[in-house]
Amino acid sequence: MFSYETTVSYSRTDRNGKVPMHEILNLLQDCSTFHSEDIGHGVSYMKREARAWVLVAYKVIVNRPIMFGQKITIGTSPSKFSSMFASRQYFIKDENGDYLVQADSLWVLIDIQTRKPLRITEEDSSVYKPEPIFDNIKASRKIRFSSERTKLESFKVLKTYIDSNGHMNNANYLRAAEEFLPTNFPCHEVDIVYNKEAMEGEIITPYLYSEENGIGISFENQSGETLTRIMLM
Repeated sequence: MFSYETTVSYSRTDRNGKVPMHEILNLLQDCSTFHSEDIGHGVSYMKREARAWVLVAYKVIVNRPIMFGQKITIGTSPSKFSSMFASRQYFIKDENGDYLVQADSLWVLIDIQTRKPLRITEEDSSVYKPEPIFDNIKASRKIRFSSERTKLESFKVLKTYIDSNGHMNNANYLRAAEEFLPTNFPCHEVDIVYNKEAMEGEIITPYLYSEENGIGISFENQSGETLTRIMLM
C-alpha cells in the first residue's frame, strides 16, 4: 500500500471549484507513479528497460465531490497479477478517512519498441506486494452501448496530449469526453476501456450514445478502429 496527502489546488478544479473526472484520473495516476518511483521501478527505470505499464480499463466511483482547498489522502495498491494482466486499486479519502473516490484498474506490460504486450514475470510483480483494498469494485474490459450513436466533431491528437510512454495519456480521453457532456452533468461513476493507443497527429472522431443509465462516448481513429470507450453515469 502506498499513499500521500495533498491539498486540492486551484489548477485541479473546474468553474465550480470541484475536481472534474479527468483530474481525478490525474490524481490516481500521480499516486501510482509515486508508488513505482518509491520502489525503484519508476519512469527512468522503465525507460531503461524499454517497457511500460499501459492501462486497459478503469472503473471509478465518486462518492462525494472533491473541492478546492480540501485536504485529501490518495492511496493505491496492486491487487492481483496474472501472466498478462495486473490489477491496481485506488482510493481518495477526506480528512475524516471517508472514501471520496474508489477505483479499480487493469494494466498490461508492453515493449516500448514493438508496442506489444509482454508476459509479466515474478521479478515484475514481486516488488509491488499485492494487497487488495476493495472486493466490490472491478474494472471490466468490455463496455457495450445499445442506443443509436451521434457523430461528434473530430479532433487531432496534439503533442501536449502525449505522455512519456509515447501515446495519448489516459486522462486526456476522459478530458475530451467531458467536452461533450451537458454542463454540470452529475457524474458519479465512470467506466473506461482502452482498446488501442492514439499517437501524436492522429485524427480522432468521437461518437455519443444516450444510454438509459448515462452517457457513452467512443473514440475511433481514421480507420474506424475503436480506441477507447467511456461510460459516464
